[in-house]
Parts: sequence; structure tokens; C-alpha cells
Amino acid sequence: MAEPPTPRSGADRDVLEIACQEFVELVTDHLEGTLPEEVERAIAAHLELCEPCQIYLEQIRRTTKALRALSGPTLPQPARDRLLHVFTTLHGDARGDSP
Repeated sequence: MAEPPTPRSGADRDVLEIACQEFVELVTDHLEGTLPEEVERAIAAHLELCEPCQIYLEQIRRTTKALRALSGPTLPQPARDRLLHVFTTLHGDARGDSP
């Protein structure tokens, strides 16, 4: 999960505001519904005023929907195995082991 944004000083109180870059970093968690309520409210407020982020959110929704419609792996198994090997060599495996 992405790091939640930090409150910025508002006029009379601390207000959680979301910048576009923060929204981009949080969009997956937003779509999965895993963000704290305060962050969700800040995202809703940001989206009301930011058309580019509204467009980005819709693009992510469409991309996710299109990917779900794929029937299965699109790479031949040997190519998939090779890519996973390279990734694991560079970044470690899914358990957090380092290379």
C-alpha cells in the first residue's frame, strides 16, 4: 500500500489535501477500498476539482476492466519464466528475499 499523504496546514486547522502525484500513487488502493476514511474524503475532494485526475481514474478503471477480460497469460511460458527469473534476480522473490 502507498504511503498516505500527510496533513498540510489549512487556514485554521490541519487539512488532509491530496496533490495529483499523491493521487496517482494512491489510485490502486483507492479502487480497492483499502485507504483510511480520511484519505478517501481527501481524494473525493480532490477529484471534485481536478479533471485530469478524473480522467486518469477513468483510464485506470478501463484498463483494469480490460485486463480482467483477458483469457490468460499472453506470453509463452518460456518467456514468462525468463522474465520472472530476471525480476527475481534483480529484486528478490515475493517473500521479500533480496537478490
